[in-house]
Amino acid sequence: MGMAASQARWLALTARKTNVEYEGQQVNQARTALAMKSANTFNELLALQVPTAPSSQDYTKLEYTYLDGNITETIEDMTLLENDPDYNYMVTHYHYSDVYTGIQNKLVNPQVMMGTNGVKTYDQATVKKSDTGTYTVNGATATQFVYQEGTPSAIAYDIILANYPDIGKDPDSLMTYQSNGDIHFTTTSDLDAAITSGHLSSYHVENNIPKYVGNAILQSLDLTDTTDKAAYEQIRRDQPDSDFAKSDASDIYKWVFQGEVRYACLSDLKKAYDSAPSSATPTENQDKLTYYVAKDLNTKIVRKERAIVDINEAGRVQSIRYEDSTATYPVSTNTITDTQAYDDAMNQYHYDMEVYEKKIADINAKTEKIQEEDRTLELRLRQLDTEQEALQTEMEAVQKVIQKNIESTFKTFES
Repeated sequence: MGMAASQARWLALTARKTNVEYEGQQVNQARTALAMKSANTFNELLALQVPTAPSSQDYTKLEYTYLDGNITETIEDMTLLENDPDYNYMVTHYHYSDVYTGIQNKLVNPQVMMGTNGVKTYDQATVKKSDTGTYTVNGATATQFVYQEGTPSAIAYDIILANYPDIGKDPDSLMTYQSNGDIHFTTTSDLDAAITSGHLSSYHVENNIPKYVGNAILQSLDLTDTTDKAAYEQIRRDQPDSDFAKSDASDIYKWVFQGEVRYACLSDLKKAYDSAPSSATPTENQDKLTYYVAKDLNTKIVRKERAIVDINEAGRVQSIRYEDSTATYPVSTNTITDTQAYDDAMNQYHYDMEVYEKKIADINAKTEKIQEEDRTLELRLRQLDTEQEALQTEMEAVQKVIQKNIESTFKTFES
């Protein structure tokens, strides 16, 4: 091999060896980066918390109850009293009972319809009866009603009869009188009762009043009806800030839906009717109607009072006597488990376990990928080591050739 060729080969091998060493450094750096990723993945694994299954004991408590007549009383809380010579505990106890309650609700798509309607009222009135049997109502003379088709009184009677069919049972007792331009209908028995009571039950026709809610016919509140009166008064007590409570009884209407008597005030009915976007279809797309019902609700009745509580050696209540009673009640101890809360906690545990196992699977997948990449880099590094050794061997051989060329060349000029 010539001198020039040997030198060229040497330079080529040197360059290749340098590249191999550089590539080896790059592989080592890549493996270092993978090692950091692996460490981060391991830290993720350490940071995971294994979900703990709920214990039914955490949702179980002791409950003390006793019978007061046919009512089951439950002790909710007991606070030890200090410096009280007569009683040792302040006890909070409760029972559930049906309580007549006025309830406010909202009716979606009420379909309130306004129109002409017969109205029954029970208003204050001054009724007098002369010696000749003539009645006057607030100074207006009441006359016997005689049905003559087409007359204003007959037209009004037909409208009222549609809403209050009972007035047609005894037409001979019907009397009419004028009040504020309207024809009013009443009976002789109602007139006689009003002479002493000062309130007269009567019927008349009003225009532009609520007539229907959906398919249900609206009727005026009847305070002579014990059910209506009780409901009206209870709703006013329980909903004191409502428009219903602020309305006069004559502006309250009722209707029946699926056996339930519902009540609404005139202002709320008009609001629903006026809310329809189109006057052509006044019963469509109305706002919600506020209405009321009065019914028995199962209500928690809570009392708090001092008591003498007898506790046995096991720390459980045996008997109790309250400050306002001489009766001593034997107390029963019950173990109560909140099954719903425990089931909810168990469902949450199963969900948390699924999330945990998914995270573990993701971490394992990341780790496997890192290991696969590291094995590939390790294999490449071994190949580079082998190549470097081969290059080093070849470089040593070329170096020997160069050395021989140098020696043979310079020996030519030796003496």
